[in-house]
Amino acid sequence: MSSSYQPSAELLQAFGFTRFSSPPRQARFSRPSACGQETIVLYDDDELTLLEAVEGQLLYCFQGRVASEAEFRVLLRQVNWPAEVVPAV
Repeated sequence: MSSSYQPSAELLQAFGFTRFSSPPRQARFSRPSACGQETIVLYDDDELTLLEAVEGQLLYCFQGRVASEAEFRVLLRQVNWPAEVVPAV
């Protein structure tokens, strides 16, 4: 079985995501985007979901697993989400 990667809370916060309350066995992080809200949900089984809300509609982007931080960053770029650390103000 191949290994899975989940981004740490620290990395997501460095990308500008804020942690929000979520149901048991999940961790939910969101950040504003140019046209809505981007949300990443991390599950205890190493899956993750990327969701984007635009103009009040929820768009499904991805659900599954990634193998590394590099693959996670590529995934973010594929759905046109910034994958860089937000500079501290």
